[in-house]
Amino acid sequence: MRGIVLSDVHGDTEMVAKIMETIKKPDFAILCGDLSNYGDKMPKEVVEAIGIKKVFGVPGNMDTWDILEEMEAMGISIHGKNIELEGVKIAGFGGGIHNHPGRILHSEKEILEGIENAAGNGTKILVTHLPPINTNIDLTGKGIHAGSAAVRDAIEKLQPELHLCGHIHDAKGETRIGKTKCINVGPVKEGNALLIELGKKITVKRIETE
Repeated sequence: MRGIVLSDVHGDTEMVAKIMETIKKPDFAILCGDLSNYGDKMPKEVVEAIGIKKVFGVPGNMDTWDILEEMEAMGISIHGKNIELEGVKIAGFGGGIHNHPGRILHSEKEILEGIENAAGNGTKILVTHLPPINTNIDLTGKGIHAGSAAVRDAIEKLQPELHLCGHIHDAKGETRIGKTKCINVGPVKEGNALLIELGKKITVKRIETE
């Protein structure tokens, strides 16, 4: 089963459609948050640009509670939930951190509890908006680590096979925390996406669209 992973759309549905034109139509899509800039585009518009039925995702800090409400109504939200695709358990928790910019914000305690409640045992893929703190994938252009301690704690404890995130546009890349491969997908506006294959083995391939 083949999917595409996108993050930090920020309302750029034109680039989403352009990315989708460059690949063979996938079976599903995963969104790592920030579909909008404070609600300038709604989830329905993003899903229409993706052009497939099976879309799942979490909100980002720049999304609004109305965005999350529509995601829930559309059945695409995995915020605080888990789903199973091709025998692979995928759990999610979105939003940003209290006292940081944005609308959907949580304390680190709420983030950790939310991930643990959503994931439980056997989660192979964890989807968050925030990257784990003190890594190369949470480092801003000003050299500040702006990730989440709770996300890192959850990864260290749960050790999913794969962690997908975004948020820090300057920190596209990957790292490892224990057995977990952690990937900051990078923002859609720069043509970033991942292709992911689910099965006995999970594989990922980065694609970049100009």
